[in-house]
Amino acid sequence: MGFYKVKKLLKILAKVLIAFLGVWCLCASLAALYGVSLYFPFYISEGIEIPYHRMVSLRVTILLTFAFYSLKYLVSESKQLYPIQFLDTILKIYFCSALAIGIRFDIAKSEFFILSLFLLMAIISHIVSRPKLRRYYYSKFSD
Repeated sequence: MGFYKVKKLLKILAKVLIAFLGVWCLCASLAALYGVSLYFPFYISEGIEIPYHRMVSLRVTILLTFAFYSLKYLVSESKQLYPIQFLDTILKIYFCSALAIGIRFDIAKSEFFILSLFLLMAIISHIVSRPKLRRYYYSKFSD
């Protein structure tokens, strides 16, 4: 398989994963309006609270993401940001914070499987969100 085929396949996989995550987030948000807690991947609980370690992980993720982009703005305020880059940042920070909190709170081993899914999504989003390599020594006038 050629490099471009792998790259195209990876891009399709990333789009499928991002679409899945987006639909899941929309469904979880709508379900919350009706008092139903839906948490990753497909656990539905009516009236039961989301596990504490997951709420703490999300809170830490939001705070660290805000801190990261605040610092980034102060350092280089005019740099453009694409949505995939924001998603990539969120997934990386969520994985790291959930892993640290999971270890600290001694969570069930099955929770680490779910974290591995977030790690996979973070790796794929990182690969897809990288800026395209510029060919500095390429001239559009050369053959």
